[in-house]
Formats: sequence, C-alpha cells, structure tokens
Amino acid sequence: MGFLEYAWNVSLQKDNLKLKMVLDPFVNQPVLQSDNFGFTATLPTARFSDDEYASFIGYTFPADTNGKTKVGILFRAAVLHLTAHTLLPLPNDKIAPPPSIESKIKVFAQSLVSNVLVNAYLQKLHPDRLADLAYANALAFSKIKPAERILTLATRIMTALLLKVNIGVVKGYLSPETEKTVNELTSKLMELKEAFSKSLPAPLANLEELFDENVENIIKALEPFGPFLEVPSLPHMEQTGSCSIFSDTETASSLNVERFFRKSFETLGGRLPLDGDIESCWKKGQAVEVLQAFDSEQHQETKREKTLSRINQYLDETKFKSVEFPDEDYSQYVRARVHLQGGSRRLLDSLRVAQDALDEDPGKEMGQLDMTAVIQAIASQKPATDVFFKDEYLSKSFAWSILFDVSSSMKVKGEKARALAICVAEATKELLMDPGSWTFFAFSDKFYILKDSTEAYTRKVRARIGGLKFGGLTYMPDAIKLAGKILSQRFDEQRILVVISDGWPYGYSNICDALNESIEHLVKKGVIVIGVGVETDRMGVFFKLNAEVYSQKDLIKRFSNIFVNASAAALEA
Repeated sequence: MGFLEYAWNVSLQKDNLKLKMVLDPFVNQPVLQSDNFGFTATLPTARFSDDEYASFIGYTFPADTNGKTKVGILFRAAVLHLTAHTLLPLPNDKIAPPPSIESKIKVFAQSLVSNVLVNAYLQKLHPDRLADLAYANALAFSKIKPAERILTLATRIMTALLLKVNIGVVKGYLSPETEKTVNELTSKLMELKEAFSKSLPAPLANLEELFDENVENIIKALEPFGPFLEVPSLPHMEQTGSCSIFSDTETASSLNVERFFRKSFETLGGRLPLDGDIESCWKKGQAVEVLQAFDSEQHQETKREKTLSRINQYLDETKFKSVEFPDEDYSQYVRARVHLQGGSRRLLDSLRVAQDALDEDPGKEMGQLDMTAVIQAIASQKPATDVFFKDEYLSKSFAWSILFDVSSSMKVKGEKARALAICVAEATKELLMDPGSWTFFAFSDKFYILKDSTEAYTRKVRARIGGLKFGGLTYMPDAIKLAGKILSQRFDEQRILVVISDGWPYGYSNICDALNESIEHLVKKGVIVIGVGVETDRMGVFFKLNAEVYSQKDLIKRFSNIFVNASAAALEA
C-alpha cells in the first residue's frame, strides 16, 4: 500500500467517479478543483531521501519512526480536509472556487466559509479524525509570522480569521479595530458551524443561502482593509493562491506544538483525554500504517527501477525518448470504464467462444482405436463412441502483449479510446488467467509500462491506465519492435501482439517503411500481429490482420473473428 492507496483508505469520499485523487511531486500544497464528474484533489508527494529526512507540504522531519509518523499525520490531515469538502451539500463552484486575480477576497471568503462547514461536518460525523487536523493546524501556527510582521493589512486580517476559526487564537498583535472585525466575523461563522452541525446528517434546507450570506458578510467587512494581494491558507488545506505568511526560519518546539494542538483540538470540537496524554487522541495502528506506506513506496520504487532497467536495455534500438511508468489516476480509469457498459464481459465471452471452438475436441466416431478407452468401455458395460484417438489442436500455452497508442493524434478519440483499451485488457486478464502470460504497454514518442509480466492486473495497473496523457509523436514501429522483443522471448506456442491505434505513424522519415519491417519481422518469428483501428480503417494499410472499430459491438465481433482465424491458421502451420 503506497501513499496513493493510503489516501483512498483515509478518504471520506469513497465514490471514485465523483473524486479523482492524484499525487504530484511538483506541487507543495494540496489543490482541489471541480471537474465534469465532481472534483480532482491533487496531493503533494511525501518525500524521503537516503533514510535521513522525510518531508511533506514544506515540513521536514528526521526519517525515523517518529518523523515518518508526523508526515503520516499531515498526509491524513490533507486528505481528510480535501475529501470532506467533496461531501458538502453545496454546488461545486462554492466548494472549490476557482482562483481569480480579480476577486481574491471572494475566493478567500468562500474558502473560509467552506472550511468552517468542513470542520462542522467532521466534528459531528467524524470526531475521531479531528486529531490529525488539530496537529496540522498547530504545526502551521508555529510557522506563521506574528500579525505585526505581516505587512499587508488585508493579508493580516485574513490570516487572523483563518487562525481564529481553526485554532481559536490569533498569533501576534492586532489593532483594536482589526480585532473587533475578526471577532465579529468569527462569531457569525461559529453560529453557522453550530447550525450546520446540529442539522447533520441531514443538511440545512437553506444552507446555500446561509453560505452566500456569510460570504457577503466577510467581503463587506474586509473590503475597507484592501487591497488584497494574496489569499492565505494553511499548508494542509486547499491552495487558494500565493501566500507569504509563513516564516522559513521559525522552528516549532514540541512544547509549542502540543500547546496549540490542544487549543485547536478543542476549537474543532474534539475532547481531550482525561489523562492529558495527547498520544491517545490517535488510534492504535495508524503509525504502523504510515510506516507500511513508506516501506511500500520504497519497495515499489525498487521494483520499478528493476523493470525499467530490464526494458531499457532495448531502448537504444529504438527512437523512443524514454521508457517510463505513467502517473497513477484510478478515478480516470473508472470514469473511462463507464463507457464500457459491459463491453469487456461481452468481449471475453466472445473470445471464450472462439477459444472453445479451437479447443473443441469431441469424441471421434472413427479413426485409430484408443485401447485404454475401449477396455474401460467394455468393463463398464456402457455404450461409448469416444474410443478413438483425439487430435491435439489448440496450443497449450500462449502469450499476449497489448500496445495502446496515446500520441497526440489519439487525443480526439478521448476516453472512448481509453475505454476500448481497457476492454481488451480486462478481457485478456480473464482469458489468460496467468498474469505472467500477458503485458500491456502504451506509446507515443515515449514507451509507457502499464503492466509488466511480473505484475498482476491490480488497482495500481488500472491507475496507470487512467494516468495516461495523450500527446507526443507516434513511434509505432519502435513500439512494435520493443514489445515484440519482450514477447518473442517467451516460449509459448502462440504469441499475439495487439496494437490499438488510429493508424497514423508519425515522427521521423521513412516511418511507414519501418512499421512494415517491424510487423514483418515479428510475423516471421511466428507472432500474430493484430491491428485494432479506433474509428478508422487506416490500420488495414499496415496490418494484414486488422479490425475497424467504431463501437464496442465492432470490437467484440471483429476482433474475436480475427483472433480465432489467426489462431487456427497459426496452429495448422
């Protein structure tokens, strides 16, 4: 279980269609955006280097058990906060307002009111999860500059509001006028929090109206303190724009963190243990889960490097820029799979019928007698006609490799093309049974590993399929050559390479000749090469065995026919 899997375990939102969660090593703060299905939550990557340091969202700890546990707390806090947003009964544009240069104050107001509602939701329905947020709040508090060191008045008052509703105190000194404004707004927000909390699990009937009212109150109260140059937020919360309220030189003592943890925990509505031991605020086993996530990430990285080194040995024979594992996006896989509508099961059934037709070996009623069968029939005194030697027709072992074109020209096919690739992959998984007997790759001017022969068709493999981005040139000859080299190393009696593309190789001179040579080379080695054209007949230009696919019905019928005919011809040869 790596950190992405851990995020889904921690997430309050369990609907993979409504929420997409991805890890991005290039972001330093979580990002929540609305999309056509629901929301996309982008999480920073937890980092570790040479077993010396572990870091997340700008905090660095020794890479010992204690340090990794703290990273785990911050990671859970970020996941908890973002996923709770997606459960609020509000329109998406209010839950995740798009950052806007022209209306920073509105973005802040909407974000602040949403955060108050999230805190109310957690207090009422998930009080056992508040400790993670309280610790993240306390750690952020220790890094925030005192109010008097925040030069811009608008940023100063927004920061004070942010701290007041999440931790219960303001850091530093505020002028009487500013303090009065902060207290008045905080009081109104706490009224909203209490009203929303009391209504749960059923939401307030006029929640959206109350949301807009509080947003307008904040905007009206803060406008005299402008201009608004940035939108402050805490590191584990959704990013709302640039933010300069944190000090790089401030270091938190464990005493200060504990003190403000207690304050934040009470502000969020948690109950401190009677014995005063804050460690008991966390469930037993959570630290172990985090250590497992770290260990799993390291193990997966080692495994990825081993797989890459094995395939990279052939890279010099191609023009590919690199061999890579794509990003992981399980939700995009689920969203694309919606287009299948049972297609993978129907394709599987069709392929099995085709396979059974090849494998069918009915008892023959003439030919050379099988004396063992004759003796058994006489001894049992039962009539039998299947006492003749049978022909062995179907190969007993076979291997497949699937290649999926994700170059720029396939972008217009969109999620339909991804769905067709998933359809073929999932039918193959069920048909072959042995996960080591098939592989799945994608290509553009890079070569992507989706499923190596050493892997099962796991959630991680599915996430890689979802994480594929369309773009780049179309090095189809090189993809066939590279996948063919891997496939030709197998000693199975039947080997099949399936190429899913729009049939437009592009990227260097004489690429069409190179494609013909790559296909011919594999065919001479006994590999069955099948081209599946996604809404095109172009694959017929290069692939003798090809299927035009404009719908799943086409895929199910035409691909199965090609499979059985090609297999029969190969076996007879």
